Amino acid sequence: MTEKTYFAVIGDIISSKKATDRNQLQERLNDVLNDINKTYAKDIASKFVITLGDEFQGLLIKAERLLEITDRIKFLMEPVEIRFGIGIGNIETKINKESSVGADGPAFWNARKAINIIHDHNDYKRSKIMIQAGLNEEDENENEFLNVVNESLHLCDYMESKWRKTQKNVIKESILHFGYDTKITQKELSVLLNLSVQSVNFKIKNTGYYNYLRTKKSICEALQEMWGNDKRNGKENKKIK
Repeated sequence: MTEKTYFAVIGDIISSKKATDRNQLQERLNDVLNDINKTYAKDIASKFVITLGDEFQGLLIKAERLLEITDRIKFLMEPVEIRFGIGIGNIETKINKESSVGADGPAFWNARKAINIIHDHNDYKRSKIMIQAGLNEEDENENEFLNVVNESLHLCDYMESKWRKTQKNVIKESILHFGYDTKITQKELSVLLNLSVQSVNFKIKNTGYYNYLRTKKSICEALQEMWGNDKRNGKENKKIK
């Protein structure tokens, strides 16, 4: 019997010490995490909580909406910037559904490693998310897969850095209201934003909006396929350390 695999998320507020009112920032973050815990309750093994003044963490039981969750936190916390480390692995301590504080094991170790890599090797301050799984060197296929995933995430970060403010606002509201649903039409977005269809089309033109959503959604599906706890094609999921 294989160990249960989880997806740990550690978030780190960038330059939090420069905030003029850190208490207000922490209260705002707490409200956002409460929103996440409520909206994505079925995905969460242990609720998102603040662990330090500028850090928070949560534990997911599946990956299907992993990046949708990190994007929601990111957009709800703007203009504050956040870096995310995601770790895949098991948990060695008892899991408390109400709080991920005290949870420990490879999932969180790998998430911490990812955060440290971003902090130490930031790609011109554009890369704000990374996934680690604690794989061994002999796990060649899985390592190559994870490299492709992380490079794809870096590309998404790069695309986002090139969006104008008006473009980003349309995409932000789309994700906050519809998640990664790629079937949402520009007409539906125009109603949401109280804009004409032509205006919405103009704002998201050349943003790669639908490619951005499809890429992130595909990454989540691939992570679930590779490491999710359900069995796929009659095979056990890859055991990781």
